[in-house]
Amino acid sequence: MSQPKIKEHQETVYLESLGCAKNQVDSEIMLGTLLKNGIQLVTDPKLARYIVINTCGFLSSAVSESIERILLLSRYKESGVCEKLIVAGCLSTRYCEGLLQEIPEIDGIIGTSDYTTIIESIRGNQPQSQSLEWVSQKPSYSENNYKVERQRVNDAHYAYLKIAEGCSNTCSFCNIPQLRGPFHSRPIESIQTEFLQLVDSGVKEINLISQDTSSYGIDFPGEVTLYHLVQQLLASSDADFWLRIFYVYPNRFPAQILRLMQEDKRLVPYLDMPFQHISDKVLKKMNRKITRQEIEAIVTTIFNQVPELSLRSSFIVGFPNEEEQDFQELLEFVEQGIFEHIGVFTYSAEDNARSYGYGDPVPQEEKERRKTLLLEAQQKVLYQKNRERVGKKVRVLIDGLSEETDLLLQGRTACQGVEVDGKVLVNEGKANQGDFHLVEITEAHPYDLVGKIVSE
Repeated sequence: MSQPKIKEHQETVYLESLGCAKNQVDSEIMLGTLLKNGIQLVTDPKLARYIVINTCGFLSSAVSESIERILLLSRYKESGVCEKLIVAGCLSTRYCEGLLQEIPEIDGIIGTSDYTTIIESIRGNQPQSQSLEWVSQKPSYSENNYKVERQRVNDAHYAYLKIAEGCSNTCSFCNIPQLRGPFHSRPIESIQTEFLQLVDSGVKEINLISQDTSSYGIDFPGEVTLYHLVQQLLASSDADFWLRIFYVYPNRFPAQILRLMQEDKRLVPYLDMPFQHISDKVLKKMNRKITRQEIEAIVTTIFNQVPELSLRSSFIVGFPNEEEQDFQELLEFVEQGIFEHIGVFTYSAEDNARSYGYGDPVPQEEKERRKTLLLEAQQKVLYQKNRERVGKKVRVLIDGLSEETDLLLQGRTACQGVEVDGKVLVNEGKANQGDFHLVEITEAHPYDLVGKIVSE
């Protein structure tokens, strides 16, 4: 990406976003605000009058990474032209006072729901001691969080669309309610406006995200659910696109969504539904408010209605009360071949989560062993599923040149989510980024597929 010429006395900003896709959306809203106010984006922090870093503070590992980046970027106050260093995001909310005390180079703090105040924080003249005023004691959201049109950081053919903020599920291992506040649905009209902007700009894949997508509308009067939102989005445009749903909390998943998948193929048969575990004992201690029997009932409903659906899930190993028999129960559950993709995380004891009080008795080495075994089991499952696809013709969204070599193209089928799942390597045929093509699968690998473009 080339750097545009900077005019004399031009205000410039370098913005770095860490963590999840939801954080990226917040960063793009901040960037939209900055550009609207005449501040030019630069890709080299040496050229930035203002440096903004949107941090992650969910896990201790993310905290360490965020602090390292803050310290590194703070050096540009000496070696560059930086006048102000602004820290935003989850780390700001989790350790606001500590950051200001330990890193005096920080000029302002923005909490997770206060990203719309970026201009005030940058152009304000408040001393650092007053920066705490920029962080809400309890994150809260309003229409102001969505009024500014976000500036996407790239021209990719896929985009994330945030439909809600915060979370009200009190899972014992999770600190998101503390970092992001209680669940707050975004109005359908606001979501639809942004959705149509994305579609009209040529975006071919829109990924609905939030901390708990299943709960959409639970805080609205009357009966408004994720089903109603998705139904309205699909009806609002006749364009050709994929609509994909992430982070579907199993307890409140509206099963009518499955019918929509059968009626409108633009709603891809794919769900990201984090279960976290399958042992009733562990689920109870996690405060997941669901049992194995209920999980299995949900899975049965899903595949009865949409047999071809690709199910992604996430699991935590090494939770304080997870014994070997609990892990074996989880391992056998995964070995059944239910899932297309899984994410596996080793338990991290966070000081602002309830489970911190349970201790951390499972050694890290044992956590890693369990993680490896679970991933190996799923790899065998996916490899078998991929082998069954050889010889079939499937619709693929082309993502561009391969990350491995510019001699190949790469794309994804409907069963492969962007940035988290495998890909299709295309070794025959020509296509442009963002095109849909019919691809015949010729090879299967444990995670990826290989194929050639064929005529429709």
